[in-house]
Amino acid sequence: MAQHLEVPHHVVLVGGGHSHVEVLRRWARVPPPGARLTVVADRARSVYSGMVPGFVAGQYRLDEIEIDVERMARRAGAEWVEARVTGLDAGARLIRLHGAPPIAYATASFDVGSTVSGLDRPGVRQHALPTRPIAEFVERVDALIERARQRPLFRLVVVGAGAGGVELAFAFRSRFDRLGQPRVSVLLLDQGPRVLPGYPGCAALRIERNAHSRGVGIRCDASVIEAHADHLAMDNGEALACDTLVWVAGSASLPLFDDSGLEHDAQGYINVRATLQAVGHDDIFATGDCANLVNHPGLAKAGVYAVRQGPVLARNLEARVSGRPQREFRPQRDFLSILNLGDGHAIAVKWGICAHGAWTWRLKDAIDRGFVGRFR
Repeated sequence: MAQHLEVPHHVVLVGGGHSHVEVLRRWARVPPPGARLTVVADRARSVYSGMVPGFVAGQYRLDEIEIDVERMARRAGAEWVEARVTGLDAGARLIRLHGAPPIAYATASFDVGSTVSGLDRPGVRQHALPTRPIAEFVERVDALIERARQRPLFRLVVVGAGAGGVELAFAFRSRFDRLGQPRVSVLLLDQGPRVLPGYPGCAALRIERNAHSRGVGIRCDASVIEAHADHLAMDNGEALACDTLVWVAGSASLPLFDDSGLEHDAQGYINVRATLQAVGHDDIFATGDCANLVNHPGLAKAGVYAVRQGPVLARNLEARVSGRPQREFRPQRDFLSILNLGDGHAIAVKWGICAHGAWTWRLKDAIDRGFVGRFR
């Protein structure tokens, strides 16, 4: 008599972001019965974004801010596929890959982050160093530093004065100071009226004071309309001298979801419910910057949410395999934000209250090292 063999539920994780590494950590300890796992990512190691400014400032080595996703996948018993995902066919349940056959799935989860907005402005893609993909940005930092060391005068411009741009401007300033490069100038630009939009005024004020004392220039209400090899064309007609342009001008959705059949918001991010499942597709999950929580519109694109979504995603993927009910993710109304100033000090912000000092940097360092250490 023929014996019936149950086909395993094929779960595919696309991307090695903050949520997916938590799924792999949990599944390595207790793999859910009846599941077959595949991990698809374009790199074997992922970079923890919260420690990138510290790396730029020279506070961390590269290996201290990386997570070996391939190793975690193999420990979880997953098949590892190192490839770039080019698209998704939600109707056919197929994930398209560059240079490889598509992968069929029963359940798919996307934790692929976002890209940087404004790269379509004339000359920006050719002349700027964008901060996304973050691994490529990190790989190019040392070459930028070396180029600055070989020049008698070097002008670095950071575009985007949100949290990421502010931290990188201070990080580069600290790195150059450590190397004894006083003839390197660092200028932070933003098209808005002040630095740190969305943060309380006390945070912006502390950044401005520290920038003044550290020699970091700040210009607001300044928009780049075109980038060239040695200058930026500004909206007021000025030609601003620039030897290296670092582009941190907000986030933008990735094009791989454009023809996917998924519902997305006006910016192109996948619309997901509180269970982290795509609207209209129970078999697709999305977390982190690539997702838009429809019941929490306007939620910031911040890594803390991807981290906190990880445990909920892990439980919900297990529930999807076993047929159990899904749980909801409820983002915290306010979270602790600590901005690294690159010199052993940081600015901490929560509940509209700001603190500045060496102890805030030590707190951030402990939190970040603790997070990465969980996946070693």
